[in-house]
Amino acid sequence: MLKIFTTQLNGVFQKILKQEELFEDASRFLAQAIVGEGKVYVHGAKEFSGIKYGEDTPQSFEPLFEEGQMKSLSSVDRVLLFAKHADDEEVIQIANTLTKNGIGFVVVSTVIEKDSLSDLADIFINYELTRKLVPTEEGDRIGLPTLLTGLFIYHCLLLTINEILADFE
Repeated sequence: MLKIFTTQLNGVFQKILKQEELFEDASRFLAQAIVGEGKVYVHGAKEFSGIKYGEDTPQSFEPLFEEGQMKSLSSVDRVLLFAKHADDEEVIQIANTLTKNGIGFVVVSTVIEKDSLSDLADIFINYELTRKLVPTEEGDRIGLPTLLTGLFIYHCLLLTINEILADFE
């Protein structure tokens, strides 16, 4: 099962990497905040709350919420949102607030038939994880690595932002 999971997960990552131009656009968009003396605020809904800040995270990245309240943002700030599906009500509500306040944002999610997030976002990255990866002997499937996929995209964005900022300096 582990070999199947690894092979399937690698396939998901390869599919995501085919969106290289979109990653560059999103990274450039987020880097504008850093260069413009703003911040990049990050929020992951539900299981994506596991996206935290590590050693590689720029100092200009911060959580969008503090003690349950959205931080005060300015027009030079950018927001990076993660949701399992593009119909996530919590993230749609945040996106509507950001749009109303003129704050640019990137959404990482999976496209579904009825979603408004892909329309609201300045840049939308589809993480393309629509089903569990490993078939079982009973005919079911297990293994839906949404957080792992989100972390992969997060680090791809960080690496690309670092390249952009290095070129800027």
